[in-house]
Amino acid sequence: MDTKKFFRKLFRTRKEPEPGIRSILVVDDDAGLVDNLKDILEGEGYEVFCAQSSGEASQVMREHSPWMALVDLKLPDGSGTALLSDLKKVKPDCVCILMTAYADVDSAILALEKGAFYYLQKPVRPAELVELVELAFETIRLKEEKRQTEVELRERNKELEQIIARLRNIIE
Repeated sequence: MDTKKFFRKLFRTRKEPEPGIRSILVVDDDAGLVDNLKDILEGEGYEVFCAQSSGEASQVMREHSPWMALVDLKLPDGSGTALLSDLKKVKPDCVCILMTAYADVDSAILALEKGAFYYLQKPVRPAELVELVELAFETIRLKEEKRQTEVELRERNKELEQIIARLRNIIE
């Protein structure tokens, strides 16, 4: 049984993706790996966009603005860490996970300094990937909840300032 059939059988129950909210960009020059990761993630209900180069990934990011990116460290037209910086310029809230088959301490430190959420070593285990992606989306949800709460607090603060100003006018 080939790998693709194995993953399809393993993740037989497909969940419907939530458009835009649970979106992931997978960037790797290995088409087979991209296809396998796409199958796994779509089986978990994520909307998956694929790219095999930095240029293609930047284009997909501008068009679809996914919330998360799984990026190979070594791409044919640049490094994954450079791409990570480009993706964050397009969408600052994008959570990026760098993947590599050639892990070393220096590249891991650089990746984390550039804002990577996690540094994942290949070969990628499906269960670990799903758990990591769920953790990343929980982080995204919490950041969005925090942002929304801050907006609500600022609005409430303005209302309170207006009430205080009215009360001062009444008192004076």
